Amino acid sequence: MRRPAKKLIAFYNRRGTAEPRIKEGKHAIKWTPLARASFQANAARLQLHALAYNFLHTLALPGEVERWSLTSLWERAERTRAPAGRWIDRHLRLLQWTGLLAVCLMCLSRLAGFGLSDPDEGRYAEIPREMLELHDWITPHLGYVNYFEKPPLLYWLVGLSLRLFGTSEWAARLTPALAAIGGVVLTHALGVRLLGRRAAPLAAAVLITSPLYFALSQVLVIDMLLTLCMTAALVFVYQTRRAPGRRIWPLAAAVAAGLGVLAKGPVALVLPGLIGLAFLGARRDARTLGALLAPWPILVFAATAVPWFVLVSLEHPDFPGFFFVREHLYRFATSRVGHPEPFWYYMPVVVGGFFPWTLLVAFLAATPSGRAAFRRVPADARLLLSLWAAVVIVAFTLARAKLSPYVLPAFPALALLTGGWLDRVLDDDALTRLTLGRLARSLARIAAFVLLIGVAVRLLPASLAAELHRDSGTTQAFLVGGTWLALVMLPVAALAAHPRCFERLGGLGVVLLLAGGIACGEMTAVGARSTLHTSRTLAAVVQRYRTPDDSIIVYEKLMQGLPFYTGSRVVQFEADGLYDELQFGASQAPDRAQFFWSHMLRLAERWRSGQRTFIVTGAECERELEASLAPAPQVLVRDGDRVVLVNFPALPGR
Repeated sequence: MRRPAKKLIAFYNRRGTAEPRIKEGKHAIKWTPLARASFQANAARLQLHALAYNFLHTLALPGEVERWSLTSLWERAERTRAPAGRWIDRHLRLLQWTGLLAVCLMCLSRLAGFGLSDPDEGRYAEIPREMLELHDWITPHLGYVNYFEKPPLLYWLVGLSLRLFGTSEWAARLTPALAAIGGVVLTHALGVRLLGRRAAPLAAAVLITSPLYFALSQVLVIDMLLTLCMTAALVFVYQTRRAPGRRIWPLAAAVAAGLGVLAKGPVALVLPGLIGLAFLGARRDARTLGALLAPWPILVFAATAVPWFVLVSLEHPDFPGFFFVREHLYRFATSRVGHPEPFWYYMPVVVGGFFPWTLLVAFLAATPSGRAAFRRVPADARLLLSLWAAVVIVAFTLARAKLSPYVLPAFPALALLTGGWLDRVLDDDALTRLTLGRLARSLARIAAFVLLIGVAVRLLPASLAAELHRDSGTTQAFLVGGTWLALVMLPVAALAAHPRCFERLGGLGVVLLLAGGIACGEMTAVGARSTLHTSRTLAAVVQRYRTPDDSIIVYEKLMQGLPFYTGSRVVQFEADGLYDELQFGASQAPDRAQFFWSHMLRLAERWRSGQRTFIVTGAECERELEASLAPAPQVLVRDGDRVVLVNFPALPGR
């Protein structure tokens, strides 16, 4: 430089106290992170932080701290914050990784060892198996006939898992388990952005310990995959609002919505669309709405979702009418298709499926200080999450066809609201002690009551106990699972209710103790699925006796999992000729006469022809077949209220 050294030093010294003040701004005001993509937004943010810095310097402070820097004041304030907040801040990374490991353990460790339950798991495992066998990834088949009730994304993912890991229950159930883990991760990520670093792990813990969410992570159904896609779409919509200059987020939202449509149809576009439109409209955010509806996101959505629908419609011209009209319009508006239920159906589903966090919400809502804590949740978070949960629950309530898994997409929003609320409560020791104490005592009483019911059921006469195994064994599974959950939760809740527990662990420690107890109880309760109806036991015995020329006939009952375990096609017999969910495919099957029977004479002829035949049916049809068939049917194996009858003498011990 040409300037003399003295002038250069004088110029440098004129900086005065600028550097210490810049450091104060960085550490105490946090003005350096560039949170937005645009220069103007970051400039406005820096100006606001600078105004806050100048304002703080104008405050009159007590004499003992008058000369302290803002950095020192911030550090002292941090040390006097609530213990819960300090603990999470110090151990955030450890908490995140430990929580992720616990979620993976919960979702992946109990997938094997239990047969696929009929009808749902058997159906959604057999369709991918037939895709692999028939080498047809466009047209779904069930019972080797066309099956158009759902789009193919779940079938593709399960088929890939079966190809990689072999034909097993673990491989079949892997997809919903991974989707559940992904949903928890996305819930945590959105929680960090909406509610803060302390609330995010609490929301993730609430979600994975909600009984309905955890249960569906262990069951091969579509709803967990749909929940993942809808959650991802809404996370990316919020990211589009938060970083309007980044084009990647609208495209990511379009991909997530497209995959959701491939998972379960137009509902995966309509519901997130309504939620996003209501939220952005309430915030008058035309810019984000314009970014989401720009040509590129629309093209990306179309490229993701549309090709399969076009291909299958070209190959099967009757597909659009069946899929869009019968399976969607009729299910929503009429009782002709699906499972019609009363309008209040989802009230107990949400209350029970979100238990025990529904109790926590009720206790907090009952107190003025609890309601005040909810008002401290950021307004954007309250609006978005309330709209999210309400739109999903109301939409499925209005639909005539109802099943309990349908409302699962609302659970990430409910978990985030509860986690954000609980985070604000933890800053008030008195409210935390009162609420968690009431929650723990209530859980202990409920667990004791459920255990008494479990003991009473064990003492029931055999005839009454057999009634519990009807209806796919669902009632018995609930009772057994609830008993195991209560057995684990009773000592945990009793410990959490003790006054010294709060003194030693603090509010956050009690929350983690209760969540850990619920998680352990739920993992133990998974064993109750062994009471559900499955074709595995029957198929194993049939396979032991069967030769390639033998016939397997399923009589007056659909057992979707039987072909999965036998690896072969079965003959379906129904006297009314309807064949339940196979009716549409059976009516078009070129080999209908060979594999779909409705006349008893034909069955009787096959039975006495000398060709070895296995009839798989329900116990209620056993006497009817004994009276109609000669020679007299022999019982090969009985499993609950299902039985296999044969027309040859079975060799014991074979």
